[in-house]
Amino acid sequence: MASILRFRKLCYVEPAVKCGFESFDDKSSKINQKLDKKEEDVISATNFGLEINKKRKQPKEWRCLDSCCWMIGCLCTTWWLLLLLYHCLPVSLHQVPESPGIRLKREEGLSALHPVVLVPGIVTGGLELWEGRPCSDGLFRKRLWGGSFTEILKRPLCWLEHLSLHNETGLDPPGIRVRAVPGLVAADYFAPGYFVWAVLIENLAKIGYEEKNLHMAAYDWRLSFQNTERET
Repeated sequence: MASILRFRKLCYVEPAVKCGFESFDDKSSKINQKLDKKEEDVISATNFGLEINKKRKQPKEWRCLDSCCWMIGCLCTTWWLLLLLYHCLPVSLHQVPESPGIRLKREEGLSALHPVVLVPGIVTGGLELWEGRPCSDGLFRKRLWGGSFTEILKRPLCWLEHLSLHNETGLDPPGIRVRAVPGLVAADYFAPGYFVWAVLIENLAKIGYEEKNLHMAAYDWRLSFQNTERET
C-alpha cells in the first residue's frame, strides 16, 4: 500500500516531467507550434508562388527599337505577300496596260533626241566592293548595298565594317575600297521587286534610247560633297 501511495505521489504531485509524462498543456502547445510552423511554411510558399506568377505576368518593357523592328517586319511581310498574291493571280485579271513609251511613239511619233542623264537619290544607288578585308573573300565586285542584301545575314559585322567610313578622313578606311555600281543597273532596282528607275528606263528604250544616249550618274551616297568631288 505504501508503495502505491509513493508512486501516486511521484506521478501526480511531483512535476510531470520527472515521471516521463507530459501534461496536456505541453502537448497542446507543441502541437500549436507545429501547426504555426506549417502555416508559416504554407504562407511563405504561397507568397513565393505569387511573386513568380507576378514576374511572369508582368509585361516586358517595349522599347523604341522593338517598335521599329516590328514596323519594318510588318511592312516587309505585307510587301512580299502582296507581291506573291499579284504573281499568283491569273493573267486575265491583271492585264498590263499599254506602256507610255509605246503610246507616245505611236500617237505622237516621239523618238530619242537629246541624251538623258538619270541621277539616283540617296541610298538608292548600289555599292560594290573592289578591295576589302580577309572576311570579304568572294565579294569582289559584288554588291554590298542594293540587290538581295544577303551579305547582311551571312556576315553582318564584315558588311558593316566595309560600309563604314573613316572617322577622320570621311573616306574608306585603309585597305577597303567600296565604289558605286556603274551603268544603268546602279539604280534600276533597289531590291528584288522594288524598282526605282527600271520603269522609266524601259519606257525610254521604247522610243529609241539606249546606253549610248542614256546614262546613270551613279555616285557613292555615303561621301560628303567635297569627298565625292575628290573621288571623281
